[in-house]
Amino acid sequence: MQIGERLKEARIEKDLTLDDLQKETKIQKRYLESLENNDWSVLPGVFYVRAFVREYAEAVGLNGDELLDEHKDELPASQAAQQYEYVTPSRSSRASSGGSNPLFNYLPKVLVILLVVAILFAIYYAVINFMDPGESNPGNQVDDNEVITAPEEDEQGTSGEEESQQEENTTEQENQNEDENANEEPEEPSTEINVVSSDESKVETIYEVSNVDQIKLSLATTSDQNWLQVQGNSEYFQGMLTPDNSPLEFDIEENEVYLNIGSAQGLTITVNGKELQYEFDPNEDDNYIRQHIYIRLAEE
Repeated sequence: MQIGERLKEARIEKDLTLDDLQKETKIQKRYLESLENNDWSVLPGVFYVRAFVREYAEAVGLNGDELLDEHKDELPASQAAQQYEYVTPSRSSRASSGGSNPLFNYLPKVLVILLVVAILFAIYYAVINFMDPGESNPGNQVDDNEVITAPEEDEQGTSGEEESQQEENTTEQENQNEDENANEEPEEPSTEINVVSSDESKVETIYEVSNVDQIKLSLATTSDQNWLQVQGNSEYFQGMLTPDNSPLEFDIEENEVYLNIGSAQGLTITVNGKELQYEFDPNEDDNYIRQHIYIRLAEE
């Protein structure tokens, strides 16, 4: 007898229905049926096979560990037992880890010296030109016998020199405003995430990210039941995501990344600082618990 037949036979002997077993084990009925039929493809991931078999066996009075050991050749144990942890420094981390430029070590000292020299020069200039202007510049001395007359004013009461000064000030202000407007940098567009296509039968969605040059992925959860796989040209992560080891953050080196999610309930996906909205909400429908998500860079 296969392992599924032994479980079913033990359940019938206990006079239990699948609904009774679902209430006791908290395992969905469709998963219990797949265990009895030895159909592992329905389960949310091979990681759950051994756990579900053990729960089922204990509920019908069998020794789960012995049962798993006797039928280990029937189970995909070699895949379920593997968990990969991905630790790759991001581009920003590698850049920041390099040695600092020696020029920046001396820059603060140079700025302080220049500031002190500027202050001393300002004090010297104030003393020479304002406190004793006659002595420092004999040409500015005023003859007591000299008669000073006011400049002739035009018809509107403003001298020609004043008008010229006002025009110069206006021109300088306009040039300054033009320079400030030219130096203003345009604001960078914000990150956009759009759905390219979706397939409800497979619970599969393809998203496209715009206004970024690299995919920066962050995964966080409030549940301890999130099994997931993050796959690019190489595998970034495969295993259980829990509140203790989240958030997981990745700088994806490719233009596309694939997420195989065994349970999406409580899982938050953030792409370049913007939260991804599920096309099929796993918190509203149990049929959307397992999802396949592709995230790719938009072509410029």
